[in-house]
Amino acid sequence: MIQPTRTDFAGYILGCRIHDLLHGLAIQKAKEDNFLMVCSKVEELQNCSHVRRLAIHDSNYERDEDLYCKIIPNQIPSLRSLFAKQLTSPMVPQHLKVWSDFYWISDTHVFKKIERLSQLRYLELTIQVKTTEEIRNFQEFIGGMRFLQTLDLQFSTIECDLPESLWHVKTLRNVILPFPKSSTNGPAPSLNLINLQTLRGVKCRESWGEEGIPNLPNLKSFAILASNRSQWNAIADLLYKLKNLIILSIHVDGISLNIIDMMNFPCYHHLQFLHLYGNGNKINLDQCLLPIHLNRLVLEHLQFQKDPMPVIEKFENLKFFWLKNCKIQQLCCLTTGCFGRLESLTLEELQELEEWKIEDGAMPVLKTLVVIACPRLHVPPGLQHLTVLQELTWDAKNNEISDVMENEIRSICKHVPAIKIIL
Repeated sequence: MIQPTRTDFAGYILGCRIHDLLHGLAIQKAKEDNFLMVCSKVEELQNCSHVRRLAIHDSNYERDEDLYCKIIPNQIPSLRSLFAKQLTSPMVPQHLKVWSDFYWISDTHVFKKIERLSQLRYLELTIQVKTTEEIRNFQEFIGGMRFLQTLDLQFSTIECDLPESLWHVKTLRNVILPFPKSSTNGPAPSLNLINLQTLRGVKCRESWGEEGIPNLPNLKSFAILASNRSQWNAIADLLYKLKNLIILSIHVDGISLNIIDMMNFPCYHHLQFLHLYGNGNKINLDQCLLPIHLNRLVLEHLQFQKDPMPVIEKFENLKFFWLKNCKIQQLCCLTTGCFGRLESLTLEELQELEEWKIEDGAMPVLKTLVVIACPRLHVPPGLQHLTVLQELTWDAKNNEISDVMENEIRSICKHVPAIKIIL
């Protein structure tokens, strides 16, 4: 009844679909039971003062925005959850608890127009905060939320720290900021954030090394940036205490990734998703003691001293692997049964990659293969050995022999049901 339509590089479902008749029935029943109203035109909001959850899917939203902005706060006092396309004017009731607005680009005065939403539990916005006045208004706006549980700004541009008052909110569970482009410092030293489960897109705070690290006993997802060895040492001290960590993303700039030894971390045996972003750093995976039970691995912006595949193939539980913007000339998958559980492989922006060897029996359960922006890579004859491959996407538009490659790929991969060649 429910089918996934989009997944990310790690296999997590980003979107789903249902049959149009079932979709219509669900919307009708949700409206009848006063659970949710999906608005496709502004006239539908007339006489709807009882609506508690509202999603605006109006193709004429920009034309009718002023009407929405008058009706919603003034005539729907019971509204508690709002899912909107775009906000450029104040249209938010004071008692709102859930607010999701994916395309809001703030101006200098927009935060001043909005009443303080002290009762918000969930806030998801796409905004730009750059100027001094925007920063001041943004920090005052965020700092006034006393019951916030989730703050999601992952697609925003935030060139400032979050207000200190936010880290003192006892209900706070999830803070998601742009990664790895964030310029926001993490929480102050020695804070006791016992309910925080997700903290993504913060920088290592300089004072962590001198004054101690925050207490995050229930953290499950963590993404952090470090720019020097002392910051990494502070992060390591924090990781030694994170016993429940499942997802970890590390962006290092100016330090060697070879210093990362995770064997003594409490999360070593149950970490599932690891993302290493090295900013062009050289790395020898033989010297990195990475968690052996990973099922998702992302290696980005690294310079390998030798082929990483013989090391990575030893991760017996690995299902999703993404290699992006790394310097490597050759990849070899030569061991029968290597990558025995790998289902999805993405090779992206490997500008120097020229050869990829695949032996019969390697990657026996690979279902999805994506090759993007690898202009020097020739079609590996071993593609024919990937007998259970279901989806193949190959970007050949920057390759000098793109037309020949398309014919070659389709000839070798006749067994693949879905092939997409980008020229």
